[in-house]
Amino acid sequence: VLLWGPAAVEHHKTCRSLGKSLWQQPSVGDILRLLDRDRMMQTILHFPLNRRLLPPEDSQEPIFKDKSVKVDLSGLYDPCFLLHLFSELTRPEFVVDCRKFLDSNALGLTVAALSSYDPQMRAAAYSVLAAYYSHLEGARFREQSQLLYLLDVVRNGIRAPNARLTFTLTLFIAKAALQILKPEEHMYWKISKFLLSHEYLNMDKVPGFYQFFYSSDFEQKAEQEWVFGILRQGIRDKNCYELCARRGVFHIILSFFSSPLCDEVAQNWILEILQNAAQVPRSAYEIIRDCSLLTWILHILESKFLETQLLSNVISLLHTLWVTNLGDKEMEGNSQPPCQPGSQEPRKLLALHLVTEFLYVLVALLKHLRPTLASTQLISFFKTLDSVLRYRATVLQAFKDMGRFTVNEMVLSSKDVLVLLHKWSLIERNTKLQEDLRAAIEKHQVRDLMKMLKDKNRPIVPARTKGLRGRKRRPGEAEVTASSELTTSSLETCKGLLRSILTYWGPMVPGSEPTQEPADRTTLESETPGPVFATTSLVVSWVLRSVAECPLSRAEALGLLGWLKSHILPHAEVVADLLGDSAVRSSMFKLYSRLCSAEELAGPAQDVALLFTSVMLRLVAAQSQEQSPFHTAVEALWTSSSLDEKDKATRAFLVSLYVKDIWLGSRQPDTLLAHVRMVGDAAEGTAGGEEAAMVVLCKDIAACTLEA
Repeated sequence: VLLWGPAAVEHHKTCRSLGKSLWQQPSVGDILRLLDRDRMMQTILHFPLNRRLLPPEDSQEPIFKDKSVKVDLSGLYDPCFLLHLFSELTRPEFVVDCRKFLDSNALGLTVAALSSYDPQMRAAAYSVLAAYYSHLEGARFREQSQLLYLLDVVRNGIRAPNARLTFTLTLFIAKAALQILKPEEHMYWKISKFLLSHEYLNMDKVPGFYQFFYSSDFEQKAEQEWVFGILRQGIRDKNCYELCARRGVFHIILSFFSSPLCDEVAQNWILEILQNAAQVPRSAYEIIRDCSLLTWILHILESKFLETQLLSNVISLLHTLWVTNLGDKEMEGNSQPPCQPGSQEPRKLLALHLVTEFLYVLVALLKHLRPTLASTQLISFFKTLDSVLRYRATVLQAFKDMGRFTVNEMVLSSKDVLVLLHKWSLIERNTKLQEDLRAAIEKHQVRDLMKMLKDKNRPIVPARTKGLRGRKRRPGEAEVTASSELTTSSLETCKGLLRSILTYWGPMVPGSEPTQEPADRTTLESETPGPVFATTSLVVSWVLRSVAECPLSRAEALGLLGWLKSHILPHAEVVADLLGDSAVRSSMFKLYSRLCSAEELAGPAQDVALLFTSVMLRLVAAQSQEQSPFHTAVEALWTSSSLDEKDKATRAFLVSLYVKDIWLGSRQPDTLLAHVRMVGDAAEGTAGGEEAAMVVLCKDIAACTLEA
């Protein structure tokens, strides 16, 4: 008996009380009524194309191999079970309710199985369709002739046995079959007219796209919505993308996006279609190359205002495009050794111009960030920008290792950084950062940024916006906005990504290295060093304050310290400004105490502690008005070469004692001197051993102390 669930329990109760009889046997219609229509449709839309009908017995094969498909499996049926069920229900000896078979989406799921990559799955689907067709020929219901003609049109278009159809085509067939049951709708007679004008379904075209999209009917919106529905739900793999690309579908919808006839709903549909195409690796690259998609997105971002939903979709599209194009190249770049000049197998890297284009678009998107964005979108944006900057640095380093010439290493300008901090202050609701930004911008009279501050308090009325995306809002329609309050975890995630982003920026002062000067930028660097140093102090102080209380990974700590050493410490004016800020000094000391403890100096994070000690030693030298003999001795101790890891840890420990004393305002390193005396007293009367290195170093420091 082909029953399951509560219906099977009731059936067995009835059989037990009344006995078995033909009258009590469930009909095909009774079994089909157990299928949930909506769940069947979800199974069609998310049909597992890689699912095999008969998986190996010794392995537990997952239904979905594609991890990008975010779907709850509990809301879907297993097509392997359903195809076996339909094969039993359509046997010649059964009386099949053909209309119920269509209305329950059983026919649609069978057609969707024709797009499976498994030949056995497709063969089972073709077998069910053949059996259903024979039942349909003898059936009597109102839509019988139309459904029979639809199956004839599909059968005439299949030129090879057990052929695989693209998912876009199978979805069109499934939805066209369902539309036959809805004669009251406008699309009923439009699809009927389309089918009657074709003897066979062309498998190399998107059926009805041009007829419905360019329709001159009064119900043109309904026809476009139907076509957009097919495209939004029907692009699942590279074959679907190639089918649409061959027919010029993407060029058409990209052009339509800028049309006054395209409302905001249609614009979001177009972005959803593009995002589905961007999830396919080959398609994500080709749509950028062939359709200039990044330039198209940049044109959208030129608008003064974007609706929140539209902006969210743009961010999701950019994130998907980058992640799909990047693939595993970022992991390969971090794991492989640098290429040497003349290497036979160079590392596979994305083209530098493509990475730079992504970066340019993301920087243009900065001005549209706002607190109403969902935390998911904010994290996606910051994560994408951080990944692009990190990967660009990897590509430039690879070029240097191969002896290639590179330019424009620094691509973020001071203006970009100020805009980024300004947007973050609004998202985090950080009033102190807002006041600091306002003071710095007004002090140096930066016109573009002053205008940005004025626009912040200007009321925004999206329904009255002008330009490409401006339109009158429909009655009862409200802008979709996210919750204005972000969770603490989301804020911390975004803050960590923002810190990482800022470490790829460095102040560019006139007369500095010409190879790192950004090209074609009207920024603060083109003026006097004053605004540049003010921006640098503001950025560094925020970074150090934000990092004081949060744990840092080894990679994050190395990136932050390397940025301080190479881009901040060379500027004496910035260093002096930072040392005069008590909050920054306190944050630095907390971070140093946490990362440079005795355990860290001897542990796996020793390189972080050594680098941090080097940075702090330079800061201590900068805050001292005159060089003391203690500092000279400690510097000599630190700069002496040593290949022994234990010796390095010993030197770093002694230097850290000196740094902590001087950093806290002591005139002389009392803790260091006490430690030196203690080691000297303990070493009296003992021969050299494991502690010989510590003893020698302490004696050197003691000798310098006596000279002082």
